[in-house]
Amino acid sequence: MRALILRTLLLVCVVVAPSVGSAQVRVLARVNDDAITDFDLQQRVQFAIRTTGLQDSPDLRQRMAAQMLRQMIDERLQLQDAKRLGLKATDNEMQQRLGDIERAAGMSRGQFRQYIQSTGVSYDIAVQQIEAQIAWNKILRRKVRPQVDVTDAEVDDALARARANVGKTESRVAEIFVPIDRADMADGAKRAADRIVEQLKRGAPFGAVAQQFSQGATAQAGGELGWVLPGSLDPTLDSAVEKLQPRQFSDPIRTTAGYHVIYVIDRRPFASARPDDVRLNLTQMTLPLPVNATDAEVAKANGDAQKAMAGVRNCADLHVRARDLKGATSGDLTGVRVGDLQGNPQMFEQIPKLNVGGTAGPFRVAEGLQVVALCGRQGADGMPTRDALGQQLLLQKVEAAGRRYMRDLRRQATIDVKQPS
Repeated sequence: MRALILRTLLLVCVVVAPSVGSAQVRVLARVNDDAITDFDLQQRVQFAIRTTGLQDSPDLRQRMAAQMLRQMIDERLQLQDAKRLGLKATDNEMQQRLGDIERAAGMSRGQFRQYIQSTGVSYDIAVQQIEAQIAWNKILRRKVRPQVDVTDAEVDDALARARANVGKTESRVAEIFVPIDRADMADGAKRAADRIVEQLKRGAPFGAVAQQFSQGATAQAGGELGWVLPGSLDPTLDSAVEKLQPRQFSDPIRTTAGYHVIYVIDRRPFASARPDDVRLNLTQMTLPLPVNATDAEVAKANGDAQKAMAGVRNCADLHVRARDLKGATSGDLTGVRVGDLQGNPQMFEQIPKLNVGGTAGPFRVAEGLQVVALCGRQGADGMPTRDALGQQLLLQKVEAAGRRYMRDLRRQATIDVKQPS
């Protein structure tokens, strides 16, 4: 299991930096002022093959090269735009992201660096990819999100559709998206989508391939679109979802935006009560702790957190404990969906099992150590709330707007691409 988690994480985190001191390198692409060399591409392909578990061969490397080069070009464009906007990833953000990766993989602090180096690849490879991810998310928040709005009427309409779909079947869907920015790119996009399907047929995990090759905003989440009802997607995609069985993926599907490879993960009746949809009211107390805290600092913070938890009988008690601890803060969270805790496996395992007034933790989070008290829970009737529907609509709009923004970056850039050898 740990190897699988690492494989998935590393697909997200690996991009090869330009080689330094290589004897002979050939520039394959120039992205404005940045060069991508043949050596860069060869390393990227090699590492992708290792982390997807595919059988290495010259034919596979050749078929993957064009896909990888496209991804690397987009990453350079994202980093360049972030630099122009003053949105580069900070050292603290980089350390937090690395810490998240290590915790998700069950690693101790600093072990991710050791793992990368054990593969024979420079640690800078992972650092550059993480930097591109953080930068792109900042661009989306700064430049794309303010241009997107969800109206009350749109939420009302979505809620009416949801009520009309009670009793129908919904599908948990993921996708790999290859965009078409111009008409003359259609053939190349189709070839790229075909190569992706070939890799899936060879046994590559869908989520890992999506993280590596999808050009959609959901790529970092393994391409997951979440649970969708009939009629929620483009009609062409909707038809494909209906025909697929769980754990099946489609051939490339053309829409006006590009090519999609659709994967149905699971199915279930819509609006049936589900444990993951139970809503929790929580109080959290956070003890500040730097990402690079020493073992002694971590031990002291853990001790303080354990003392604070002792004797807590309700959420008000946790607020009192926070006032007694120097630097600690506390706050209330209402309507937290149980399923949304899965990003932190310890929280997902412990918090839903609490009795009202009980505490769990301490949990390591980006800000420090966190103790959580359960104030109340509300049973799920299966119907999405207005807030949940509004958030789903917002994400869909941001996804579409992000694709347009990325398309504009490509169109405005000076990109000179040579055929990989």
